[in-house]
This record gives sequence, structure tokens and C-alpha cells, in this order.
Amino acid sequence: MKKISIEAKKDFLESLAQASPIKAVSELIWNGLDAGAEYVTVLLGRNQLDGLETIQVQDSGSGINHTDIQTLFGNLGESWKKNKGRFKGRALHGKKGQGRFKAFSLGTRVEWNTVYEVNNRRMRFKIIGVADALTDLQFSDPVFANGHPCGTEVLISGVEQKKYGALLKDSAKEELAKLFAVYLSQYPDVRIEYDGVPVDPVKMQRDKKDILLDNIVLANGKIISASVTIVEWLMPVTRVIYLCDADGVSLQEIEAGSQLRAPGFEFSVYVKSNHFRELGREGALDLQELHPDVDLILQSTKKAVKTYFREKLVGQNSHIVERWKKAHIYPFEEKEHLNSIERAERQVFDILAVNVESYLPAFVEADVQSKKFMFRLLAQALQDNPNSVQRIITELLNLKKEEQEALAELLEATSLSNIISSAKTVANRLDFLVALENLIFDKETKSKLLERDQLHKILEQEAWIFDEEFALSGSEKTLEEVLALHLGELRTEMASDPVLREGGKRGRVDLMFSRMVQPRHDERDHLVVELKRPSQLINSKIISQVESYALAVAQDPRFLKDKTRWRFMVVSNSMDDHAKRKATQKDKRRGLVFDDGELNIQVWAFEWTDIIANARARLQFINESLSYEANRETSKSYLLKAHEKFIPATESLEQEQAVSIVQATGTEEV
Repeated sequence: MKKISIEAKKDFLESLAQASPIKAVSELIWNGLDAGAEYVTVLLGRNQLDGLETIQVQDSGSGINHTDIQTLFGNLGESWKKNKGRFKGRALHGKKGQGRFKAFSLGTRVEWNTVYEVNNRRMRFKIIGVADALTDLQFSDPVFANGHPCGTEVLISGVEQKKYGALLKDSAKEELAKLFAVYLSQYPDVRIEYDGVPVDPVKMQRDKKDILLDNIVLANGKIISASVTIVEWLMPVTRVIYLCDADGVSLQEIEAGSQLRAPGFEFSVYVKSNHFRELGREGALDLQELHPDVDLILQSTKKAVKTYFREKLVGQNSHIVERWKKAHIYPFEEKEHLNSIERAERQVFDILAVNVESYLPAFVEADVQSKKFMFRLLAQALQDNPNSVQRIITELLNLKKEEQEALAELLEATSLSNIISSAKTVANRLDFLVALENLIFDKETKSKLLERDQLHKILEQEAWIFDEEFALSGSEKTLEEVLALHLGELRTEMASDPVLREGGKRGRVDLMFSRMVQPRHDERDHLVVELKRPSQLINSKIISQVESYALAVAQDPRFLKDKTRWRFMVVSNSMDDHAKRKATQKDKRRGLVFDDGELNIQVWAFEWTDIIANARARLQFINESLSYEANRETSKSYLLKAHEKFIPATESLEQEQAVSIVQATGTEEV
């Protein structure tokens, strides 16, 4: 026996020998097909306990020429198929000469027995390798084999039953049928047999559809053609998109996941283009991230698949739609010609409306006018906000009977709009609390958060965080303007003299809130909030400053002291020891640092953690029923929607915004 010189390190070869059982078997089948075989047979050898003992793959191909041993087994990455493309008129699958080593993922010993023809004479020899010594493959000298048919037999022994017993299950045949579906359709004379049963995708198919895509313009301006084959299966399958050459030879596969949604259908998608073959030669199909060209082709593919299943559903339900038209409850007018938007709109409506009729008993029992009204509402919702309609209907149809009755009772007392608005308010507030924590405590944002231009502007619209009963009445006002607002509310003549702090200095406040519903028509409650940037500690100097604001207002003779109550509040990320002691005095509410009952004025000092915790506690009771869980993603979404122009720009935020845009626009549903 002679040794093959393999130009690769052991760890690289071991990585090649890693593959799922079906993937490894499929590679051996492809080797036979690429050698021109008309048939490939996979035989499973069982032991006395009916467990898997050996795997034998036989093909009727041209065999392995003895002079090609080094090329086929030794020069990894330089397969003879890479630039040839076809053999005996059929497309080739392999491209790197690495598929044969997948056999070692199935067993510890692999033997190739091959017969080939040279100068009108048949010759045979064998190649032997063991998994523990992949760099030491050995081969024999050729001997005459006249009377033997050309082809190769791969015998794998040392199969571990525990790992590869799945090959004995029926699902193995189904997986192979999916992998070779398009190829076998393209070359009907080719036969594959697995464990005594022909691999026949047609028998496992419910339906099949070939779709020619519009020409695709790549980023470099090149125009390519592509087609899609959709195969619907009779059994449940994992949705996979196979990237194939124009002949249907699978070069790469991508799990579709939620990219292709078509409830009730079991299918695989085969995208065929010779451009995939070119990308394969460049190694661009092996990357973890999709190549831009592949992404463009997949976008067209998803659109075609979506349209196919939508039209199929509409076709299945056409008799129901005809019944609606005869009953005059169909919300669209009859038109001889529809544009693409109108056609898609009606198709989506038909699908959703059939679900309403099928799963909502109240609809079936309703009178004609009620049905007509409901259908009009559904059609209008599709036009105004199509992305939300299916989710809304699904949630409604999934309500339990008692929940439906509870909703009906609520609708007797209030509108659905009010119910939704209340729940949305709570959800938005929970999201805002998470977002605010990230803004003022995150290392990256707090250093860039501007006190007056950003934080103040955001909090102007979120007055509830300080007190539910107060709304914004002024921002960035001098104390004389605060006084003017107060006097204006009482319809009293406005004074022009400024309100002065101790020492004759003018004062300036950040946010001024007034109670939305006053206790009596002639009384006023105001809340003035002084905000400090996250890096500024609340200390004795700051507390004294706020107290001076408060006293300036309280001691001004123009205020009606017995009719007006003032609360001044200072807030920052943290306090020094002096401020903490003053904010936690015995027999006083936490945060209260100054209280003058005669002047009706209080001064409070809080850290942001206290403000947020108090606000969250107020929402807790309602959220126990709502069960809404705010997180970083939902809070970012709310913050971007409500206060985008006031958020400090950071690199991580820009990245998250880009990701959110891609996620929002990248997935289409049937």
C-alpha cells in the first residue's frame, strides 16, 4: 500500500470530517453524481440488534482514475470540478475537493473500492483511511478488472449507533428528497436509492411551482437572471432556502426562519442562478454574513414566495368571496382591471376576512348590515395601517370566552379607543423609565447629555414622572415670569418688577408645573423642578440655592400666600453626605429638606433613582394586569419616537437605530 501526500494539517482535515449525518451522506451521493453516475445506492448495514453497523454508498459513475489520486484526495481546495462546471452534460456540485472527507464524520474507517476505464481496459484499486490518521490515507496498485462495471463503492465501518441511528429513520429519506428535489427534476434519468427505497421527491410533494424572477441589477450594475422553485411537502419540514446553480445543484442552504411566513404550508425554496456558481468559486457563499449580491437575490425571492402563497390562499377561498359579493357585503367595488396595489390589497383582505368568518362565531350570526360594516372597517384598516391588522385580529380571535365577555362589558362603559389609549399610556411610561435610566446612568450617554437642551426638553413632555397631577406650565422662566404665570392664572394685573433672590440676584428655574385639576377654583398648586446634569452632585450649596428660589417667591408681596402652594424640587444622579442627611431627617418624608407651613412652600431633594422608583411603583398596580415588560429595545423605540431630536448622539445608538430600521423593513409576511 502506498501513502497519499495530503497537503493539509490534521486539524484542518478534522474540521472537514465534521458534518451532520444527512449532510455527510449527501456529499457521498454528490460525489457519485459528479462522476457521471446514473444511479447511486446507499445501503445501511445492520447488526444483530438491528442497529446501524456499516454505511455503503455505491455509484455507477466513471470511477477514480489511479493517476488522479493525488489531485482528488491530496490537493484540497483545488477540485477538478471547480472550473469545469459540467461532466457528461450534467452540472457538477463539488468545488473544493473536500466532500470525500465528510465520510469520516460517519465512521472510524472508510474504504473506497473503485473501478475505472483507461485505454479500453477496466482497472480497480482501493483507498483506505482511518479517522485517527487522516493524513495517512493509503492506496493500492491498480489491477485488471475486466467484467466489472465502472463505479465507486464507499464502505464506512465503525459507525457509532448512538450518534448516527437517525439515518435509519424515515426522516432521513425525506431530508434527502428535499436536498435532491430540483436536481432529480432536472435530470429525470438519475436514480437515488436509500436503504432499499427510491428517493422520489415527487411522491412527497403536495405541489410545485417554478417562478422566473425579474432581472436583478447588482450593486456593480451587472444584470443577472434567477428563478425560484417552490416545493410544497406533504410532511412537516424546516423551511430552508437552497442556493442553487441554474441546473438546481444546491451550493449552499440558509434556514428561512421567520423570513418566509406562510401559516399552514410546508415548503422549501430553491433559488436558481448561475451567479451563485460564480460566487461559490470566489468563496463568497461560505461567509457567515450574506454577500450583498445574495441579499439582493433573496429580496426578490421573498417577494415572489409571498405573492405565490397569497394568491394560492385567495384561490382556495374564491368561493367564499363570491358568496360575500352576492350578499353585497364585500367592501370593494367591481372593477375589470386592478393595478398591482389594488390586487394585493384585496388578496390580503380576502385572507383575513376568511379567518374572521371561520373563527369568530359572532360574525356568522350577525345580520347583513353588521357584516358589511365590519368588512368596511377591516378594509379601511388595511389601507391605513396594514402591518398591524393581522396581529390585532389574531389577538381578538384568541381571547377566551370570559375574556371576550369582559371586553364586551368594558365596551358598554367606554370606547375601545380609550381602553387602548390607557394601556398604551402605561406601556409608554414603563418604557420611558427604562430609557431615562439608560440616558442618565449609561457611561456613554450621561457624559453627552445636555441639561437644558436635551434632558429638560424631554422632561417637559413627561411631567407625570414627578407627580401625576401636574402638567407643564413653564420652562426656563425667570422668577418674575413664574410670578407672571401665577398672577395671570388669577386674572390679576401683572407686575413688571423682577423677583429677586437673596443678595439682589435674579433667579432662574428649569421646569414649572401646575396642578391640572385645582382643589378649588381660586387656589393654585405649583411644582418647580431644578435639574442638575448627571455629573453634578446635590450638595449644601445647591440646596441653599433652591431654598433661596423658594423664599424669593414666598416672600414676594404680590403672591397670595394663603391661596398658593409651592413645591420646589432639585434632582440629580447623586447627593453628597450633607444633602443625604438633610433629605432623610427624622419625622419628615424622604426627600423633604425645607418646609414652611406659614408660607405654603416646600423644598425637596431627590436622586434620579428615587424619582424613577417612585414613578415605577405608581405604575405597578396597573401593570400587574397589563403584564407589559419594558426592556432596552422597547424603551429605545419609545424614546426615538417621542423625543428623537433631544437624544444625545452616540455611536452605539446610531448602530442600534440602523439595526432597528433594517429589522422593521426587512421582513415581509404572507
